[in-house]
Amino acid sequence: MKLPSDIVETLHATHFEGIIDAWEAIEEAHGHTDEIRAELGRVDRFYLLVNLLNRPDAFHSWLYARCREVEAATDGYLDLWAREHYKSTIITFAGIIQEILKDPEITIGIFSHTKPVARKFLIQIKQEFETNELLKHLYSDILWANPKTEALKWSEEKGITVKRQSNPKEATVEGHGLVDGMPTGAHFGLMVFDDVVTLESVGTPDQVKKTTKAWEIADNLGARNADGNIRKWHIGTRYSFGDTYADIIEKKVLKTRLHPATEDGTPGGKPVFLTPAAWDEKKKNQGPSTTACQMLLNPAAGNEAMFSKDNLQFVTIRPATLNVYITVDPARSQKKGSDNTVMLAQGVDAAGNVWLLDGWAHKMKLEERWMRMRDLRKYWLGVPGVQRVEVGYERYGLQSDIEYFELEMKRERNSWEVKELAWPNEGPGSKIDRIERLTPLFAKKKYFMAAELAEPSKEQLQAEKSGRGYLVFKPVKRRDHEGNIYSLNAMYLKEYMVYPFSAHDDVLDASSRIYDMEMSPPVIVNQADLQPEAFEDGI
Repeated sequence: MKLPSDIVETLHATHFEGIIDAWEAIEEAHGHTDEIRAELGRVDRFYLLVNLLNRPDAFHSWLYARCREVEAATDGYLDLWAREHYKSTIITFAGIIQEILKDPEITIGIFSHTKPVARKFLIQIKQEFETNELLKHLYSDILWANPKTEALKWSEEKGITVKRQSNPKEATVEGHGLVDGMPTGAHFGLMVFDDVVTLESVGTPDQVKKTTKAWEIADNLGARNADGNIRKWHIGTRYSFGDTYADIIEKKVLKTRLHPATEDGTPGGKPVFLTPAAWDEKKKNQGPSTTACQMLLNPAAGNEAMFSKDNLQFVTIRPATLNVYITVDPARSQKKGSDNTVMLAQGVDAAGNVWLLDGWAHKMKLEERWMRMRDLRKYWLGVPGVQRVEVGYERYGLQSDIEYFELEMKRERNSWEVKELAWPNEGPGSKIDRIERLTPLFAKKKYFMAAELAEPSKEQLQAEKSGRGYLVFKPVKRRDHEGNIYSLNAMYLKEYMVYPFSAHDDVLDASSRIYDMEMSPPVIVNQADLQPEAFEDGI
């Protein structure tokens, strides 16, 4: 039987305190039949979870609210919940079972970072269908009495299949890894991404990128429904600022639902599900960093970032007179897990302010490092108002690269100095010490970046009209080694806003190297002061 929509709406609007009475009233009105219990399982995930899937541990007001929330809006969300807050139980376990009970023809692919992780979710559902006699009784038209012998497919490797009229090549539920064994040629009516990001997926920039790329490719494994959409659920927990979830959030391809372990998302806040004693124990055992990521879903929660965005200056026109300093922090592109080569052109004006002018930040081979460095220097030497351009190269890279640079300079008959930036990577003068040199500059609001505008500002239009378009100050957009467009300014801000808790800090480090260049402001010359007195008298 099918419950009228108004009864279902009333049921979903019922407060937690009255839900048992609501269930009993519905069952009593229909004679406590198996049909009504089966229908309640289809329309009420909390009823399904607590009563039919034998999970009385889930009978909690906060978990009830989460069931209602995900029922009301299922597809197109990134659900980031604290660990041990039943996200996989409510969404991946109970949610997939509910989808099958509503439509046995559905095909569902569970995707996790690796195959074993995905298949632990599949195994949980498989075992439930094997051992839950009540579930098999209520949904005997869908679930097998003896699935191991009756089902067409019933294994961790090939997936599980319930009773259905159609015969697609996909099983009813399959489990696959994103980075190890993604299927080819499969198309699922519902894609469930659970634990895409794990500790193993955030160890290096390459691992993060590999996971993100695999997640993007998996989009091709979805089957579009009658509305032309691909149904997707995403469930997970944060591991770092630079993880795949950060990329998804930044691109706004999904709507994000955040449910940290406390009401205000801070370590000292009131826990939403755990007891106060259990929450205190969590914080004690996990430490601030893990608690911030896994429980508060904010890698910097409970800590204070070193820099404030309010201290940065965002403008649309740069000064007419500058000295330019190019600093290079190279990384070996052929090395697995290597960082980006960062090459920044920063200007210093007469007041000692520093301006982020230009640069690159992606993986580069030696030949490209030379070409980008040479061309960056050449460009800024030719810009009106630039009095000096100097180039500095991180010592450890320079030792191995300088011979190639000297050969290229000789071949091009254009020799110029590349200064050695010799601060060490560890101990006194480490990367942390180098970056912290920027603190006074930021605190005094003397660091300038280009404002992001939808259209040119009045000042920019005037500069173009007067023939001084070179003064227009815009964010730097580049293409990386794979042809993808990135914003250098956005990369700088991403590190700046959360330092020292950021996943990467190479752009900030390259920025700090300007202090190793013996930088000095340009000389502003008043032309009137250069005229002889006789000229001023009209002689």
